[in-house]
Amino acid sequence: MFIYEGERKTPVAGSYDVIVCGGGPSGIIAAVAAARNGAKTLLIERYGFVGGMVTNALVTPISEFCKNGKRIIDGMPYELMELANRFGGANISFESGNYPIDDEVFKLAAQRMLLESGVTLLYHSYFSDCITTDGQISHIIVQNKAGRVAYEGKVIVDCTGDADVVRAAGYKTVKETILQPATLWFQLSGVDTKALEEQGLFEDAKNDQLPVSETIRNRLDELNRKGEMPLFGGPWISKGFNEGTVSINLLREATDASSPEQFTKTECNLRENLFKVVEVMRENFPEFKNCRVLKSGTQTGVRETYHIVGMYQLTTDDVINPKPFPDTIAKGAHVIDIHKPDSIDQELVVLEQEYNIPYGIMVPYDSKNIIVAGRSVCADEAAFGTVRVMAVCMAMGQAAGTAAAIGSKKGLAMSKMDIPLLVQTLKEQGAVIDFDNCK
Repeated sequence: MFIYEGERKTPVAGSYDVIVCGGGPSGIIAAVAAARNGAKTLLIERYGFVGGMVTNALVTPISEFCKNGKRIIDGMPYELMELANRFGGANISFESGNYPIDDEVFKLAAQRMLLESGVTLLYHSYFSDCITTDGQISHIIVQNKAGRVAYEGKVIVDCTGDADVVRAAGYKTVKETILQPATLWFQLSGVDTKALEEQGLFEDAKNDQLPVSETIRNRLDELNRKGEMPLFGGPWISKGFNEGTVSINLLREATDASSPEQFTKTECNLRENLFKVVEVMRENFPEFKNCRVLKSGTQTGVRETYHIVGMYQLTTDDVINPKPFPDTIAKGAHVIDIHKPDSIDQELVVLEQEYNIPYGIMVPYDSKNIIVAGRSVCADEAAFGTVRVMAVCMAMGQAAGTAAAIGSKKGLAMSKMDIPLLVQTLKEQGAVIDFDNCK
C-alpha cells in the first residue's frame, strides 16, 4: 500500500563542494580532510554531537593504530586521538594501538577539530533522500525541525554506516544472510577496579583483543546455560578514566539494524537485559557487588548491515596475505573478528602483519560523485571482520574526504580518481601508505 504526497517543493539551504552524511569516526575525519584540502564542506549528523559508535554507543577502545611495534594509522585519525589525550580523555600509550577513550571528551575533541578545520556542522538532521540524475547526485535532502531541507553538493561522502545515500541514489548494495549481532555497551560505577587490575584484566593485550577474565566468562556461561543470564559475548571490560568505573562489552542480540521495527525490539530487549545482567554481576562477583549503571549507549552498537558493491572487494586472502595495491590509501591490522549472533562463540584470527586497503572498496561501481567510508565498504565476510573497526574507518575517512575534495576541484568522478595525486596528498598529510609488509 502506498500514499501519494502530492507535489512537494523543498527549499535549498546551501551549496557545498563536499557533503558528508554521518558524523561517526569515518565521517569526522572525512569532513576534516575535505575541508583541509580546500573544499567547502558540510557535515550532516542526526544527533546533537559527533562520534558515532564512540559516543552514541560507547564503543571503546578505538582499535587499532599499531601493529608489531609500529604505527600503521597516522595522519588526521591519530591527530584526533592526540587532541583527546591532551584533553585528558584518551590513553594513547598502549603498544597494541587499542586506545581507551572518554566519550564525552571525544565529542569535544572531534567537534573542535571539525570547526577549526572550517567544516560547517548541521546537527539534529537526518538524511532523508537525494536528487539524482543518471547516477549523479545533485542535492542531499535532510529532515529536521525546519522540515525537509535540501543542500546542493558536488561530491557526497556516505558515512552513514548503512550505505543510506548509496541506496537512495540507486547504487547496488548487498547484505549478509546472517549478520553479526548488535551490542549494547554500558558503563558502571562503584566497581572495585583495583581488584580487577590485580587480576590483569586491564593489561594491554599486544596486537590482540583486550583480555577477558576467564573466571567471569566461565561463571556467566554457567548461568547462561541455566537460563539465569541473557546471551552475552566476552565480556570485554575496559577501565574508565575515573576510579571505580568500567566500560563493558557484554550484551548482544541477533538483529537487523536496518529494520526499524526489528531494531526497536532489540533496543528494548537489551535495555531490559542490561539491568538483569548488572544484578547478576552484583550477586556473583565481589568486584561488582556495589556497582551501579552509570550510562548505557544512546543507541545499541551496530556491527554490520549493508555493504556497497564496490569497484573492488577486499577479500580474506588480501588481509592474511597483504597485496601491494597501487591504489592503497590506508592500512588495517585488527584481528578478524566475527561474532556469532546466537551464541557466546566468536571467530578470531590474529593477523601476523598489517594489510593494505585499496581505494576501490570505498567506491560504488561506476560511481560518479559518491564515495563511502566506514563499515559499509565492499568486503567479504572475514575481511569485513577486521576492516570494520573504528581506527581503520577513520583512516578510510581521511582518504574518502581527500578524494572528495580532489574530485570536486578537478571535476573527477569518484570511479575515475587521480590515484597518484590522491596517494601523494595522503602521504603529505601523514597517512601511512607503503608496501613493506607485502610478501
